[in-house]
Amino acid sequence: MGTGKERDAKYTIPRKDVVVAVVMDILNEAMTIRSQTLFHRLVTAKLREMGMKRFRLSPRRLRMITAKLDSVDLLIYCREGDRRSRRSLCPVCGDNMIDIRNSTLYGWEVSTGKACRTCSYWTGSRERIPTRYVFTLEKEKVLGETMETKG
Repeated sequence: MGTGKERDAKYTIPRKDVVVAVVMDILNEAMTIRSQTLFHRLVTAKLREMGMKRFRLSPRRLRMITAKLDSVDLLIYCREGDRRSRRSLCPVCGDNMIDIRNSTLYGWEVSTGKACRTCSYWTGSRERIPTRYVFTLEKEKVLGETMETKG
């Protein structure tokens, strides 16, 4: 009789290009998904429809792949943590973060936080902890802003 690990070992990990195609299909249809959990459910259901029965796709990997797509906007809602921020890797997409620097009145440069170049995550002196993600193709509409045209 086999262990649970032996039975679960027969799965595949979907290729990145397959995940990207499914993500774009879902977002082209829905335009905005307001939860990472719902987004993950929709993507896994679509992958099953495509014939992938035994596969593994974590919500974290899905978020990291989607955050790096230029055509998709990722809105990140955060809460402030108790600790000072010392992260060097972005908790949203996994890329390196850069220092946000500012000059003092005396001409010294100080670091006021960190920002990710890939996604919209940033943190100040206190750690910002992501609590909700919104995946969208229409960022301005979600934020309630109107686009101004330049003539």
